Amino acid sequence: MQNNKQIQLSEFYRKVYNSEPKKIEKITQAGSPRFYCRFYSEEQSILGVYSDNVIETETFLYYSEVFTKLNLNTPKVYAVSDDKTCYFIKDFGDDLLLNLLLQSQKENNTISQQIIDYYKKSLTALVKMQVLAKEHIDFTKAYFIQKFDAQSILFDLNYFKYYFLNSSEIVYNEKKLQDDFEKLANDLDSGGTKLFMFRDFQSRNILVKNNEVYFIDYQGGRLGAPEYDLVSLLYQARAGLPENLKLELKDFYFSELSKHIDLDKEEFDDRFYKYAYLRVLQTFGAYGLRGLIEKKQHFVDSIPFALENLKTLMTLHPLSDDFVELKRVLQELILSKKHEHKVFDEFTVQVFSFSYKKGLPIDISGNGGGFIFDCRGIHNPGRYAEYKDKTGKDKEVIEFFKTKSDIDVFIENAKTTVNSTVENYIERGFNSLMISFGCTGGRHRSVYCAEAMAKYLKEKYKVNVILRHREQE
Repeated sequence: MQNNKQIQLSEFYRKVYNSEPKKIEKITQAGSPRFYCRFYSEEQSILGVYSDNVIETETFLYYSEVFTKLNLNTPKVYAVSDDKTCYFIKDFGDDLLLNLLLQSQKENNTISQQIIDYYKKSLTALVKMQVLAKEHIDFTKAYFIQKFDAQSILFDLNYFKYYFLNSSEIVYNEKKLQDDFEKLANDLDSGGTKLFMFRDFQSRNILVKNNEVYFIDYQGGRLGAPEYDLVSLLYQARAGLPENLKLELKDFYFSELSKHIDLDKEEFDDRFYKYAYLRVLQTFGAYGLRGLIEKKQHFVDSIPFALENLKTLMTLHPLSDDFVELKRVLQELILSKKHEHKVFDEFTVQVFSFSYKKGLPIDISGNGGGFIFDCRGIHNPGRYAEYKDKTGKDKEVIEFFKTKSDIDVFIENAKTTVNSTVENYIERGFNSLMISFGCTGGRHRSVYCAEAMAKYLKEKYKVNVILRHREQE
């Protein structure tokens, strides 16, 4: 069923191209308020974007226009509606650098040279963007904040304090901590080169297509420190880059930027690691707001990764003794067990659907995972054209399963298998269990089974159930 945003994008497509799309595919964006659809014609696919935030859209469109003229690695805008709520951009596919990285880590237990090369290509393209955009962007058209200065840095530090630190049950001296925040903000603002700052430069915003890298979601760009973007990429919590690779990529970036700007290596490294602390703390703030307060599971899942990031940073690159209270607070934070793993307030079953092609779901509870059921032996509706764009939640697919498969027998057997464990965990006072259903694409069979299992557990045991269709997220 199409929602209103998809209907508006479809109507705009017909207006622009004077034809019906061959196929429409909804794209789910984790954490983004924007709505995305992929429109297929005989010749190509394009991305349709709907957003009510016209001011943000205007910044994105302006930046995109400048970047296209500069031949940067960003999508070209094809058409914009009169009210600027709908627009079409070039489609670079779905191969996020983050997903390619995680796949390489899982399959090879290491990061392949190809992935490292993609990171280096990204850094070379980033330097080009930072330098050229600084000369051609009118920063008065930035999205609310034109410059990443001391005030903006304090916003990020207080974001961490109010949305994460205050929920961590760590006692601190507010005045001393604020003094450290202000000292860090002033230190960073007073030195270094200021270029175009992407603001959210991470592997989730980098797409790989035909062995080239492309950037998306740069509407938060402003005038600021180039080191911040480098930190955002290398210290992305989910990526978990090893320290030796971080150092290699940091030095590679320094070499690339030095081709354009005269830099001092010692001063650059000092700013880099201070920005690393800032970025990690800002990330905690986001996880606190989106995860702990708004209860969005994806952000809660990321907290243990961010804590490991902070622990490594403090071990290898400790804060100077100029920041006494901040340093003490962060030491207590990494020693605290409160956020080490997700601890549910009540017994909670996490039910996943997933694609085997993209690896098993990650268990962040610390229990090593739970039940995994392989659905690939069930008759697959994905083989048929009329079901390819649908999921296991659509009535047409459900009817297919009811009439052309034995999937309900499979589910009944799965229920019997998990029953005794659920009852045992409840009796012993455990607080989490993970049940996953996998198929080839993570779209039809696994989704149907996960939906059925989640419904069954809620009704039979009255337990808290978190249902996640990973490949749809």
